[in-house]
Amino acid sequence: MADGCTLLVLAGGRSRRMGRDKARLPAGDGTLVDHLVRRLAPVVDETIVAGGAANPGPAGGRWIEDRYPGMGPLAGLHAGLVEAAHPLVWVVACDLPDVEPRLGALLRNLAAGVEAVVPRVGDQPEGVCALYQRSLAPRIEMMLQAGEHRVQDLLARVEVRYVTAAELRRIDPELRSFRNINTPADYETWLSGR
Repeated sequence: MADGCTLLVLAGGRSRRMGRDKARLPAGDGTLVDHLVRRLAPVVDETIVAGGAANPGPAGGRWIEDRYPGMGPLAGLHAGLVEAAHPLVWVVACDLPDVEPRLGALLRNLAAGVEAVVPRVGDQPEGVCALYQRSLAPRIEMMLQAGEHRVQDLLARVEVRYVTAAELRRIDPELRSFRNINTPADYETWLSGR
């Protein structure tokens, strides 16, 4: 993908249903965040991990703190956009371990003339596995300062190119990119490769 794209892995959140920090779940020879960074970093120019407990960051990426802690994924998105060195930022939540690396190129190729490129699976936009223009940072900051913290609210206010399931299936036939690990059962299923 390269050519001016930052990968932003969202690693904050309370992980209530999991019962422990999802970002730090063991995955191979590292954590879930390490797994995701290893999987996706080769197709971007820079990797940032936002939120979560302070740590030195995964190999190949740098960790940053949310500037508005406790305000959910939108705060992580804001922090990453502010820190990104590139105009396009591919945002991926850490609980999406099977994101197809080629998804980044698909989203990037659709980014001309819009502020966000967001997959839609069923009728749900996948706002935490999407591409955003770095220039959205000031608008997101205004939302956070006003107490608004839903990614859905951002999508309602910006020019979005939604990507259909049919378009996504060309590179990810089973749409595995959008399978979350939210519970211990989800995690066990993922570990077993089912």
